Amino acid sequence: MEAAFELVADGGAAAMSIQAVAVRSGISRGSVAWHFGSKDGLLVAVVEEAFRRGTEFLVQRLETEPRGATALMRANHALMSRPEARIFSTLLLEAVTRESEVGETYARQYVALRRVYSDYLRSVTPELTAMFDADALAVAMLGTTLGINIQHRLDPDAVDRAGAVHVVEALYDAALASTGDTASNGE
Repeated sequence: MEAAFELVADGGAAAMSIQAVAVRSGISRGSVAWHFGSKDGLLVAVVEEAFRRGTEFLVQRLETEPRGATALMRANHALMSRPEARIFSTLLLEAVTRESEVGETYARQYVALRRVYSDYLRSVTPELTAMFDADALAVAMLGTTLGINIQHRLDPDAVDRAGAVHVVEALYDAALASTGDTASNGE
């Protein structure tokens, strides 16, 4: 699994073959195929593991951040700043350009991630979620961070991910301040 994870993070699904995984992990091709069935089976396992790790990291990070809506932005930024997180943008194109079990798995994992976002928002920003549907807000926040991360992945020298996240945090803080909610900045 670790070998497949590294290969996909580095070069996408095209870089990950049963043979490449076997060579990198030092086991036989037959053993890889026996465990995962096919390349798509292995990719599904990689997507599930990537989201499991990412969600676990986010939840742990949210426990250390001052509670509020912008904590999600900071936690997501911290996650996507980790080298292994490039797997999300690397596999995204694969997931949306062809109908496959990989794409369906990616979509299911995003549903679960949006649920983490919306549940968190409901618990920390009742004023905001009284104004906006928490599920729609989760889509907007996740979509914003996803867009920033994809742009950074495409052009890391020109896209200041931290600066862009800071701007989005400031926008959320300003919107929340206009509602009288001070929970967004940890006050």
